[in-house]
Formats: sequence, structure tokens, C-alpha cells
Amino acid sequence: MKLTSFFVLLAGLACSSIAATIQTVDNVKQHEVVSASWLKQIPDTAPIKNVILMIGDGMSSEHVWAAWICNGGKLNVETLPYTGFSRTYSANKLVTDSAAGGTALACGEKTNNGMLGQTPQGEHLQSLAAAMMAEPYGKKAGLVVTKAITDATPAAFYAHTSSRQNTRKIAAQLCQADLQVVVGGGASHFSAEQLAALRAVTDSHVLLAAPEHCPYAAERGNMLPEQTRKALRLLEQSPNGFFLMIEGSEIDTASHAKELRRAVEETLDFDSALGEVLAWMKGRTDTLLVVTADHQTGGLVIHDGNVKAGQVKGSYATDAHTGIAVPIYAAGPGASRFTGVMENTEIPRIILQLLSQQGADAELNL
Repeated sequence: MKLTSFFVLLAGLACSSIAATIQTVDNVKQHEVVSASWLKQIPDTAPIKNVILMIGDGMSSEHVWAAWICNGGKLNVETLPYTGFSRTYSANKLVTDSAAGGTALACGEKTNNGMLGQTPQGEHLQSLAAAMMAEPYGKKAGLVVTKAITDATPAAFYAHTSSRQNTRKIAAQLCQADLQVVVGGGASHFSAEQLAALRAVTDSHVLLAAPEHCPYAAERGNMLPEQTRKALRLLEQSPNGFFLMIEGSEIDTASHAKELRRAVEETLDFDSALGEVLAWMKGRTDTLLVVTADHQTGGLVIHDGNVKAGQVKGSYATDAHTGIAVPIYAAGPGASRFTGVMENTEIPRIILQLLSQQGADAELNL
């Protein structure tokens, strides 16, 4: 075989392989979008009482776009008036993992892949949740996720360990975190005594809905939107306000598995939870909402689709994380600060700066 013919054959095989990986997603369950034009009317300088941070694990602009197509050209996240991009690299790798990515969003510092709530040198970092529960803020705090509550992203908001694999240590630290809302999977990671300790917090809501990670959205139903609504109703009773982190955890899981339908369903489920947040926010001017991702997973490519039919065709370039920037969406007082391109570490720092500038003489310990 001639060398040129050999290369032509290889190119043909490569093209066939790429074509074979294209997946078609249609007939997904669509949801209505909350009418939220009023978000643009919230004064940027209004006092902030509550902060809601939503993280789509592994969610890229392409995931959002695929979900938008399958939902007939509408998403709740599109109604947020301010947008930007976040660089996600970690302290030691261009491509971050969820532990370092979560730590950046929770603690405002870059750390090495695999590390949670501490610097590469092992120094403990204060998380955004801990800072807002402490003086002078005195707010309540909660976490609502769909993977194990000890998984990397939620753990970054309360744990300090050199390895995300230290599940038992992470579980023990959660029991000391004084969170008012704890929702996710991972029940098998806790002893009976630890579960009792978690539930002993005054006015707490604890739901560990699975031994490990919760099942995909198609099997778990409306858990994330329903638990988001329940968390908001509980936390709104706090006289000093609250911090709530909500994670669409399994966008990442589906993308690692290169399952586009599940990834779209998980992104739509996350957007439905956002709809619960927006419905709760209506008529309020005291809540800052930030939606972003810890990293991108899968290198999703959209090849074709039909918005009217709710159909998308796409493929994955990899089953791993990638190093590209991820989107930021924001609404509420101070939301204009989350535009342009920024480091992921700036997100929690800006949040505390906004709170500090509005009257609390607090040092920024992040």
C-alpha cells in the first residue's frame, strides 16, 4: 500500500470513528422557564442579605447550549442579566479536578488537584460558608447536591484534607460544620453516631438520600428542585440571612461516561432548581445569585440540532476534564461584578467584598 493511500485510509477511519460517536438527543422532558425580567430592576447597590451559589459540576457553555436546544430554546439561566467566564486551572495543573476547582470556589485560593480546603502547603483555608456563618455576619448555611455530600465539590465548603479520598475524615468534619441544610447522597460514609450528630443541629434539615451518589435525574425525579425549594423555605427564617450552595453534581458524571442524554437531563434538572430559586427571589432585592461551574467535562461538541423539535446532536472529545473556561451567570445586588473573564478564586472573594462594603467591618479571611 502506498504511503499516501495509508494516510487516506487512516483519515477515513478517524472520520468514521468521529461520526460514530455523534449522539442524538430528543424527546427530553421540557420545563417551563420562570418569567424573571424583574431581575434587571434590582439595584446593583441594594444590601445583600442572602447569597446563593449554584455550581454545575463539569458544566460548560456547550452543556448549557445543548440543554437550551432540547428545552425548546429557553432556560432559566438565560434570564440572569450578567455573564462572564471563569478560568479553572488549579495550582499544579492546567486541568483541574473537582477538589481543587471546588476549593477555589469555596475558599478563594488555588490548590493542588485532590486537595480540599487547604493550600498546597497544607494550611487550612476558611470557606465562604464558614465565613458567612461567623461574626459579623452570623448567617445560616446549607448545601444541596445530588452526589455524595462528602464528594469533592460540597466537601470544599467544610472540609480540610490533603486528599479527597479521605471520605471518613471528610464525613467527620461535616458533623462539626454546623450547617443547617445538608442534602445529598453518601449515607454509607457516616456512622450511626455521626448521622445523629448531623441531625442534632437546631432547625436542621438533613437528607442523605442514597448510600453513595444519588441516581441520575431520570431515576431520582425532582429531588434537586424540591430540596432546593425546601432549603430556601428553611433558611429564609434566619434573621441575618443565609448562604446556600446548590450543585448539579451529575452533569459531570454523565459527561465522564459520554452519555449526552443524561448530561442534558442533568443540566435541565439543574436549570429547574434554578427556576425554584428565581421563583423564591421574586419580589426580593436582597439576594445575590451566582451560577457557575467548577470545570468542564468531556469536551462536548454540538454538531447539529433543531430548537423547534428539541433535538441536539453532539459528541464528546474525551471522558476526562478539560482546561477551558466555564461560564458565570449572576443576578441581584452586586451581580455586575461577575462580568468579563476572571479567576475562579475571585468569585468567593467578590462575594465577601460586597458584603464587607455594605456595612460589616469584617476582614476578608479567604
